[in-house]
Formats: sequence, structure tokens, C-alpha cells
Amino acid sequence: MNLKFKFASLIFNARLDSGLTQNQVAEAVGISVRWLQRAESGQRLPGSLILLRLIKFFNIDISDLNEEVEIFDFVSSNTREILKSRR
Repeated sequence: MNLKFKFASLIFNARLDSGLTQNQVAEAVGISVRWLQRAESGQRLPGSLILLRLIKFFNIDISDLNEEVEIFDFVSSNTREILKSRR
């Protein structure tokens, strides 16, 4: 499974588990509903800022995220350090 679809599954399931709508998540994270729809369908990957916002919002464990999505492979070194400091 490619990275976009792994990430899509992760955020889609996180949203469903939280019982929130796409509108609620988009507003809370500061993205458009359309962007979230594209991410959840595997059409889009987040940049570093949105990635950090989603991780914080859903309280995603960085270790689990890296195991499932291999997130450290596609983020910048600065973002990697921020993510690692959240462990």
C-alpha cells in the first residue's frame, strides 16, 4: 500500500474513531473540507505544518504513526526533530 493511502486510512479512521465530521476536523485544524476529503481519499499528503496539526489534534502517537505510515521518510529534518520530541 502506498504512503498516500496509508496516511488516508490513518486520518480517516482517527476521524471516525473521534466521532467528528470532516467539517469539524477541517475547522479545528485550519484546513478546507475539500483538502481533508482529498487526504482521506488518498489523493493528497500533508505538508509539515498540516501534518503536525493533525497529529496534535488526533493525539496520534508518533511511534505508531511512523510504524504504520513511515512518516519520517517523507518529512523534512526539522519536522522529523519536532515529531521525535513529541514522543
